[in-house]
Amino acid sequence: MAAPFASEVEVRFRHCDPAGIVFYPRYFEMINDFVEEWFDKGMDLPFHALHVERQIGTPLVSVQCDFCAPSRWHEKLRQELTVQRIGGASFSAAVRFLGPDGATRLAAALTIVTVDLRNMRSTPLPDDLRQRMQAFLTTG
Repeated sequence: MAAPFASEVEVRFRHCDPAGIVFYPRYFEMINDFVEEWFDKGMDLPFHALHVERQIGTPLVSVQCDFCAPSRWHEKLRQELTVQRIGGASFSAAVRFLGPDGATRLAAALTIVTVDLRNMRSTPLPDDLRQRMQAFLTTG
């Protein structure tokens, strides 16, 4: 099985509600930042190059998310991403955020599609993107 792309994020004050825990919509911003980091650092394909230079967008078209335990201000969370499926114009990924104790705080299933930004229609995954994703593809 492929190793996940992993990173660390610190829970900031701006992520939290008055109870001092991550306000759930902020997790979606954190997921988006993490996916962008994966493109940039994990696959060496920066969003800027893909979106601006190549005119290929990567919108999230489906997300299923489980909030397993609260995360608190100033905690450092381990983020992990694995690719579950690579299709013709889309791919599915699993994302987990783990607390300092290793317990899952968030588990999400994402479906992302590639679109031609000139006409906003789906377009086949570019070959170089497909090849780079293979390193994160889980088997079974």
